[in-house]
Amino acid sequence: MKSFPHVFPSTASPNNVEPITNETRRFALFASSIHSQLRSYIFYGPITAASWQRVGYKVIAVFVGDFNKNNNTLQLNLTQTMLKRLGVRIVNLQCDIAYSIKLSQLVRMFGGFLSDSIVRDTDYILTSDSDIIPISENDYKLKNATDGFIYNAFCCGFFKRREKNHQMYPMSHICVTKKTWRNILLESVQRQELLNASLSPSNDILLSGKAPFSFETMSLYTRHEFRQLYDSNMTKGDAAWFMDQAFSSMLLNDYLEKHTNMKIDKRHKKSQRLDPHLSHLFWQPHKFKQFGDAHIMHDEIFDSNNWAGFKKLLHYMFNSSLVNEFDLYYKQFAITLREKPQYGA
Repeated sequence: MKSFPHVFPSTASPNNVEPITNETRRFALFASSIHSQLRSYIFYGPITAASWQRVGYKVIAVFVGDFNKNNNTLQLNLTQTMLKRLGVRIVNLQCDIAYSIKLSQLVRMFGGFLSDSIVRDTDYILTSDSDIIPISENDYKLKNATDGFIYNAFCCGFFKRREKNHQMYPMSHICVTKKTWRNILLESVQRQELLNASLSPSNDILLSGKAPFSFETMSLYTRHEFRQLYDSNMTKGDAAWFMDQAFSSMLLNDYLEKHTNMKIDKRHKKSQRLDPHLSHLFWQPHKFKQFGDAHIMHDEIFDSNNWAGFKKLLHYMFNSSLVNEFDLYYKQFAITLREKPQYGA
């Protein structure tokens, strides 16, 4: 049998994976809280989406929050209008404001419960971030005879939970089929514990294969695993901030442990990342081809000088017509900001 580097050996896949062809559908899934103080997370949606389309992915953009208490309706309308023009599938996930940011992170591992009208069981769903844009197409191609891939799989070491050591995977990016994402949860220890303890008939639906892609479904699983941490106030870098990464990693590790015939291509990150802190000398067209992806600046982008520099990357990636559309979108979005941040160039 031919061996694959960093791939679990197998003779067959539990998902009956089909050969990769031009007809194989791949979706990039990212989410943003509509209540984040950093408005760039909303703003970048269309640019991030177009970047994934450029490398062959369809896109699902999820917006999370209380849509009855949205003080930035005009911004959201501008963003979603632009996304619709790009043909992006948009999902609005209703939840309390206090949970909107943590749900915008966790939502990505529940893609298996998205409607069949959006994505089919045999389609691949790749988890991503709204502020990470792909540049090199080769980094995100599926390989035949595999059930998906984990990009930069060896970045994050190991962690211990439930008396087991787990390899930690980055949320950017895990790419498996919709069916696999769903089965990772349906076959989990957490679900079995919930079924054994369930006293509520409403949980029967939330724990089924037909569970809705909803705040209730995500909360049931995550609160069971993390208890009071799930309901705590979350700040960047604390334990709650890493719930999505830890939860998806342990569920995936447990699933692969049971399904030793699955072939997940664990990839090293071979290309460089274009970071906003790099010198402006790197933000030049002749330099961009050396980078695999870009981690883009946050609200500093609303300084016109920073936007002018960022447009060099847009011109490298897209045709002039689309760049002009993004430029108009930027100007319209910037007008909606109550207090335009003052940043240095």
